[in-house]
Amino acid sequence: MKKLRNHGGGTNPPIRNIKRSQYGKQTTFFPSRKNGVLIVCEVRLEADACFLWEHDENVVSYREQPERLTLVVEKKPRTYVPDFEVRYADGSIKFVEIKPDNVFRKPKYLALYRAARKFLEKRGDGFQLLTESKIRQQPRLNNLIKTYSQARGAAPLERAYLRDLLSTLKAPMRIGDILALPSPPSPASLSAAIFELELRCDWTKPISTSSQVFWG
Repeated sequence: MKKLRNHGGGTNPPIRNIKRSQYGKQTTFFPSRKNGVLIVCEVRLEADACFLWEHDENVVSYREQPERLTLVVEKKPRTYVPDFEVRYADGSIKFVEIKPDNVFRKPKYLALYRAARKFLEKRGDGFQLLTESKIRQQPRLNNLIKTYSQARGAAPLERAYLRDLLSTLKAPMRIGDILALPSPPSPASLSAAIFELELRCDWTKPISTSSQVFWG
């Protein structure tokens, strides 16, 4: 079973075992840089949500299948394991359920989520239902996937060179123009800076070499 680092330096396994490639599901392993481990996702939609948390400056860490809750749902006992636990820089914790748009509205799920929200809020934690339409907003998601993937392997020296180079240039500039400089930064360092918001750009449009980036 896969393990995840906890905040005390040890490891925590997911509470519920995630089986590979069940019918109608496709297990995905998301390479989380923020957590420093592979996150096991039951479906691709969960992996897509991971891009949002990696990009969110307020998110410190997150983990899958974090805890089994004992609830009372419509006067009946029920155990429930949220999909993720997300920890924020302000110390708050939010448990997240991820569902496709055509599933979460079913009465049995809505009753479960109401009970989970009430239980968690009572102990000081939050609950969020994160739906497909919220996760897969375009072109934001494609931009996140593209820049996160292209940033893989960007070394600290590459990132430092980009910062030094930008200090000599005047914003804004097109990505293509930066890459066309006599001694250009690596594409990976540019993608990392865009994903981590060191370079600002218009996320409402597809990011390409024609996109302008801002800094300073």
